[in-house]
Amino acid sequence: MPKKKLLLFLFIVISIALMTYQSRREHFLPFRFLNNVLNGSHTIVNSVKDLVLSPFKGVLIREEENRRLKAELNKLLNEHQKYQEALLENKRLRELLSLKEKEYRYVTAARVISRGADQWSNTLVLDKGLADGVTKDMTAVTTKGLVGKISWVSNSYSSLLLLTDINFSAAVRLQESRREGIISGTGLKKCQLKYIPYEEEVKVGDVLITSGLDSLFPKGIPVGYISRVDKKGTGLFQSIEVTPFEDNTKIEEIAIIKK
Repeated sequence: MPKKKLLLFLFIVISIALMTYQSRREHFLPFRFLNNVLNGSHTIVNSVKDLVLSPFKGVLIREEENRRLKAELNKLLNEHQKYQEALLENKRLRELLSLKEKEYRYVTAARVISRGADQWSNTLVLDKGLADGVTKDMTAVTTKGLVGKISWVSNSYSSLLLLTDINFSAAVRLQESRREGIISGTGLKKCQLKYIPYEEEVKVGDVLITSGLDSLFPKGIPVGYISRVDKKGTGLFQSIEVTPFEDNTKIEEIAIIKK
């Protein structure tokens, strides 16, 4: 089959050359004849090449168009994501700043810029400090409730000790029964409610608020809810687990208030 195609190709080339020669009615010149043959062959080769390659050119053009459209789509998706993130941040800040209107002890709002390096330490670094009116032992809250207290301050930054830290404690009371106790961090996501007598009725779901009796935290700030109660083998006091209202792993902005 390849030989037949080659013979057909040569026949076409020679025919075109002869027709060219005959139309000009000139004497036969071997070199001119050969030149005509070559020119004719180039024309046929180019035509065949264009015919064969044209579908591939279309494919290349479509692939390039697809790449361009994908790049534009990715750009639009990134812009949409940034827009959505800005909307969510504005919503959080509006909710946080609403505390300023209701809370006369409001000092400033701060962003979380990093977390404590120690895996056992539940601390956050904030972008506000002495220059913004922040001082040691001020209270940090969100719209959900208590987050912790300021443990260290520089001119422009401060460190926040979260209520889940093992070094944190606060005077609290059960909102319904008004029974007082102390909440302490465990280093994990939960806290412990201490010094509640064995005979005191405590139910899962009961809400804790700050009592204000420790001279550190303002009275009446929501803290968390009772998530587990164990009276077995606890001696004089119950073993009570508390889940904070605010999830420390999701905190991005906080409000700082004074006593």
